[in-house]
Amino acid sequence: MPDTYDTITPPNPPDNYDRERMEHSRLRLRLLSGTWQTDLEEFLAREIDTSRRMAWGQPDRSKCLFRNIVNQLSVLYDQAPVVSHEDDGAAEELSDQLDRAGLWSQARRLQVITVGLREGLYRLDAVEATEFNSARINVRIVTPDLVYGYGSADEPDLPVKLCEYRQRYTGRGDKGYEWCRDVVSIEDPYNPYYMILTGSEDKEEDLSEQFLGVKGGLRGDAYPYRYADGTPYLPYVLYHAQRSGSSGLFDPYQGSELVDGTLVVATLTSLWRHLVRDCSWPQRWCVGVRPAGGYQTTDVTSNMAYIPTDPASLLNFEATTDKPPQIGQFAPGGDPVALGDAIRAYSADLALDFGISSTDVARVAANPRSGFAIALSNEGVRASQRRSEVDARRGDLDTLNKFAAMWNRLTGANLPESGWQIQYPGLPLSVEERKQRIDEWSKQAELGLASPVDLYMAINTVNRETAIKALELIAMDSGRFNGEVVATSTEPTLTQEYQSESDEPLVVASSEAPASTTALNGAQVTAAQGIVVAVASGQLPRETGINMLSSFFNLPTDQAAAIMGTVGGSFKVTPEE
Repeated sequence: MPDTYDTITPPNPPDNYDRERMEHSRLRLRLLSGTWQTDLEEFLAREIDTSRRMAWGQPDRSKCLFRNIVNQLSVLYDQAPVVSHEDDGAAEELSDQLDRAGLWSQARRLQVITVGLREGLYRLDAVEATEFNSARINVRIVTPDLVYGYGSADEPDLPVKLCEYRQRYTGRGDKGYEWCRDVVSIEDPYNPYYMILTGSEDKEEDLSEQFLGVKGGLRGDAYPYRYADGTPYLPYVLYHAQRSGSSGLFDPYQGSELVDGTLVVATLTSLWRHLVRDCSWPQRWCVGVRPAGGYQTTDVTSNMAYIPTDPASLLNFEATTDKPPQIGQFAPGGDPVALGDAIRAYSADLALDFGISSTDVARVAANPRSGFAIALSNEGVRASQRRSEVDARRGDLDTLNKFAAMWNRLTGANLPESGWQIQYPGLPLSVEERKQRIDEWSKQAELGLASPVDLYMAINTVNRETAIKALELIAMDSGRFNGEVVATSTEPTLTQEYQSESDEPLVVASSEAPASTTALNGAQVTAAQGIVVAVASGQLPRETGINMLSSFFNLPTDQAAAIMGTVGGSFKVTPEE
C-alpha cells in the first residue's frame, strides 16, 4: 500500500454483524503480521493492575501461538500444484499465464489468510496491452475484513454479490486517496452490474464514470465478466478454510479460542520472563539493620531504605539498634519450571481447538525442549494438507475457470473454461522418514505381504498407476543395459501423479465424480503375481492373463492391463529362464 494511503480502517458496513466480523478479522490479521502489540497492551491493562504491570516491564510477544499454528497448517502450496487438462496444449498455455500472473507464488499467503481468518479471496482483473507491456491477468489477494456481500439462496457460502473496500486515487482531499467500494453483483443473471462508489451507503457517491468510463457502472450486456456461453461471474474467488454451508459467506469465529488464548499465552510468557528475571531467587529481609548505601524514602516518618539487589550482589548492612540484628530470606517468588509446564499444557489444549491432532499435541506437551510453541510432525502436516485439499481445490478450480475465461475475452484465445484438473504435491519425505518406510515395506515384501508396486508407492508417495509405469521403465532399463532387445514403441510414459499420504491412488480433482479405485490385499497380490508369471513364461496368452486379472479381482480392464505391463508383449521369458 503506498505511503500516501490513509491507513485508518474503512467505513463501517451497513450491517452490525459485518462490522463486528471485520473487526475480529483485523485482530487475526494483526496476529499474523506481528502488529499486535497494542492488542496485548490493552489485554494486559484489563488483566493486571497498574503497579504489577509496571514491574513486569516490556510484554513478551516472542511466542504468537496463533501465527505459529496457522503457518504450520498452511503448507498446501509449498510446491506449486500441477494443472492439467485433456487438452495438453491448453494446460501448458494456462500454466504459463498462471506463472506470469504469480498465482502460485501468492497461493501460500492466501492459504495463511484463509486458515487464519477462515476465508480469503482472489480478485482477478484483465490488463490491456500497452506499448511497454503485453496483456495479462492481474491476481490480487483480498482479505475478508474488507469485504461484505450476499450468498446464493441455494449455496449460502457461494457469493452472488460482493462489496470490497479499496483505497483509490480520486484526486480529492489532502492525500488524493479515498475509501471506495467496488460493487459487483450477479444476483440477477440477466442484469449483472459493476459499480464503484464512495461514502457510506446512506450517503454514497457514484464514481463509476471516473474509473469505468460509464456513469452508473457497467450493467446488463456491458457487464464484462462472462464465460463463453454468456453466463456472468464475479471477478472474485472466495476460499473457505472449511465450507460453512448454511451459515453464510463467512465463518469468522471458528477457532476463536486460539485467538483469545494467544493473548493469554503472551500474558503468561510475560509473567514467566518477569519471574525468571526478578522473582526466581529468594527474597531477602532484615530487622535491626539496613543496607549501606540505600536511599531513604520521601516519607521521613518511615525508617525504610532501599537498594537495588541482584543474585550476584554482595550487600553491606548497618545496625540501626543495639539489639542483635535478624537477617533471613523468603522462598522464591515463583517456580519458572512449573509455570513453563503450565504454559505448555495450556497451549496444547488450545491447539486441539484449532484442529491439531492429539498425537502432535501430546508429543509437544511432553517435550519441555519444544518451548511454548506447538511443533507439528511431518505426519501432522500431511494430515492437515489432506484436510485442506477439498476446499482449496474448489476455490482453485473456480480460479482456473475464471482466469481462462478472462484471458479468452482479453486476447481472443480459446482456452477451455471448464474441465481443469489440479494435483497437489505432498510434503516430501525426510531422509529419516524415507529410510523408515523402506525398512517397513521391505520387510512386508520379504514376507509376501506387499508387492514392488506397494513398495514404490510407499517410498515415493505416488499413486498405483504411476508406480506401475515407473517399475516398467526400471525393468526396461535393466533389460536394455543387460543386452536385451526392448521395443521402444511400447515404452510407457511416466507422468508423476501425486498421492496425498495414503496408499490409495490419488483421486484427481475435477468437477466430475472421482473414478473408483481398487487395491489388492496381500493374498490377492500373490495370486496376481502368479498370473503375471504364467503369462511371462508362455503358459498363458497375454489377453487371457489380463481377462483373469480383471475377472478374478474385479479390476477395470485398463488397470488389469497396467498391472500386466509389457509382460507377454515385449517382455517374455523362456522356459529355461
